[in-house]
Amino acid sequence: MQIQRRFFLLGLALFIPISAWAQEARPVIRFNSIAMQGLGTEEARFIESLILSYLSDAGQVMHNIDNTTAGTPDYTLSGSIYRERNARIFNLEVQDNRTGEVFRSSTTHKNSSDLVLKARYLVENAFKGPVQAAKAFAGIDEDQSEQQELITESGIAGTWRGEAGIEMIRLRQGGRGIAFFSSGAQMELEYVIEENTLKIRQNSPNIERYYYPLPQEIAKQLVSRAQPMRWELTLLSGGSRLSGVKISCQAKYEEKYLLDIVQDAASESIWVRWNH
Repeated sequence: MQIQRRFFLLGLALFIPISAWAQEARPVIRFNSIAMQGLGTEEARFIESLILSYLSDAGQVMHNIDNTTAGTPDYTLSGSIYRERNARIFNLEVQDNRTGEVFRSSTTHKNSSDLVLKARYLVENAFKGPVQAAKAFAGIDEDQSEQQELITESGIAGTWRGEAGIEMIRLRQGGRGIAFFSSGAQMELEYVIEENTLKIRQNSPNIERYYYPLPQEIAKQLVSRAQPMRWELTLLSGGSRLSGVKISCQAKYEEKYLLDIVQDAASESIWVRWNH
């Protein structure tokens, strides 16, 4: 009972600011149920109901089996939550059906209250576009006292690590850099600094090893069809961390068969300065 009361109070606290935000345009959102694993029945029911309440404030919600609304929904939301030891892993996907853009996020939370609190940021940002959503998720775990640092070419020059699939990134002054992939591939990079945001873009032709560990047949198709990868990052932690969003092509496939390509899928990206 105490747990339920705490959740209820938390829900009330989060409901108020979202209601004001939701007075704008109300998109149609298809909700595919959140898969739950390792959670108690009451906990799972509460989390899903609160996420639904956030969505209801953001727009008109359609369930996966709901055919009462004619036409294609503006957005489709799906995801999963599972328990790993004492943590909750929250995997989320929001697709903008109008543009084909997809936002995907995987976040770790120490308990259900922490998960519910941060799920609010999805509702407030995901329907403004995948890039904005990824930026919001990249910042929700930051120390509130942490300030963005001024980005300069000399300040970011050096070696960075941290992104899955990339062993290291070396940035040089003059707007150039290189990424070393875990597959052994190298990617030339170019960058600019705009409004204190570091904008990095792939500056070499696609090759299959950029998409490892995807199946070779899938990687071959991405080589000819994928747009250049790019990143938008801010400098934090006294200049020791770059945090923001990666925008890249993502493939949906089964075995060796390509089902769909999403060109501008956004995901969280964090690089840490490597002093070696």
